[in-house]
Amino acid sequence: MNISSTRYTFIFAIIVCVVSGVLLSAVSEGLRKQRELNEELDVKKNILKAVVLKDPIAPKMKGPEVLKVYESKIEERVIDKDGNVIEGKTPSQLTEKDKNLFPLYIYKEDGQAMAYAFPIVGQGLWSTLYGYLAVEADATTIRGATFYKHGETPGLGGEIEKEWFQNNFKGKTIYSVKEHKLTPIVVVKGKAADVVSKDELNYHVDGITAATLTGKGVTDMMARWITVYDAYLSKLRKI
Repeated sequence: MNISSTRYTFIFAIIVCVVSGVLLSAVSEGLRKQRELNEELDVKKNILKAVVLKDPIAPKMKGPEVLKVYESKIEERVIDKDGNVIEGKTPSQLTEKDKNLFPLYIYKEDGQAMAYAFPIVGQGLWSTLYGYLAVEADATTIRGATFYKHGETPGLGGEIEKEWFQNNFKGKTIYSVKEHKLTPIVVVKGKAADVVSKDELNYHVDGITAATLTGKGVTDMMARWITVYDAYLSKLRKI
């Protein structure tokens, strides 16, 4: 092989590498954007599920339709640690630096607030748990809850994503009007009715068999975020 042929082979190899790199980069960027869009859609679906829409979205509803419902029903806000609304700022604009700012989602029907939803994040047995909690317009009663992202054991802690567990929270209270204090939800070991008194059932839910630590993680995350958002919710209670 002469010098000219060697040079041609070397140049051709460089061109192939450059073109391949550009194509791979383009594909990777495209997949990243699609993944981000899918994650955003999943989050919005869970917000809509947590607030329990008057007309729930269909399971097979396509992305653009879900987004249309979301935009027509959900008002996005950002609040500070004192429960004050930060005008001109939206949840999507929050960064890791905004440690004292929190996203809030208000479900409205015909201009009237029906529910207030907020993200809840905590540590389970094996993973970080992500979900949304929504309270009624009274800022006291839970309207709905979802747990949509986790790495807990299927059939055990993984049961937090099942309807039966999430439905446990509906109708429970996060604030005692009688005692004027917060009553964060507690996940018990076993059946709540067998463990606590009738009065305490208002803020206790059934646990998951053989998943005590996951239940404790849910209890801790509920207590943390209910306390954080009470700075805002307390201003809504008419007591």
